[in-house]
Amino acid sequence: MKNKINVWYCLIILLAGVIYFPLQAQQKNDAQRADFSGEWKLNQAKSEFTGKFPLCIFGSSRQRSKTMKIAGNKDFITVDAASSSDDGALTTRQEKLVFDGKERKATLVGSPRGMSTASWSDDGRTMTVQSVRTFYDNVKREYVFETDDTASDVEVTEVWKLINDGKSIAIRVSSSSRSGVRTMKLVYDKQWAADYRF
Repeated sequence: MKNKINVWYCLIILLAGVIYFPLQAQQKNDAQRADFSGEWKLNQAKSEFTGKFPLCIFGSSRQRSKTMKIAGNKDFITVDAASSSDDGALTTRQEKLVFDGKERKATLVGSPRGMSTASWSDDGRTMTVQSVRTFYDNVKREYVFETDDTASDVEVTEVWKLINDGKSIAIRVSSSSRSGVRTMKLVYDKQWAADYRF
């Protein structure tokens, strides 16, 4: 009887360990995730542009997205990106990125959008956003990347990482389409209440 009780105690302790340690590891990873929350402004001098670049995750040319306002949550972040339209008016679009690695239609306010996924690296230091958009030549020439009459899919990968002791965000961006591969690096500096204008 005593041996059976000891066996039950051992099983209970083992089960508790199986549940406890993965939860602790997950909580540790969550706590160590990069915090992109805040208001950010594009640093053109530190950014690396390589020619014309396609529409990105915000539904507008990333080169025109001068400012971002990011709100972080445990399972997702929201990004408000401001850019100037062709007529010079400032427009803001919001996107919600969910960190489950599942392909979904992005929750985007202000512009149509293709499919995207968002996920964290194992160490929580980088965020990767992958998206696919389809372009047709009945839209503005600025947004057309193929010369024929067929639709063109553009796959875009963005890798976000905090640099400069958390004072800047570096985003490595690459796009792939039938016209080739393009890459660029975007650097956004954190803004404070005194000098930020969204």
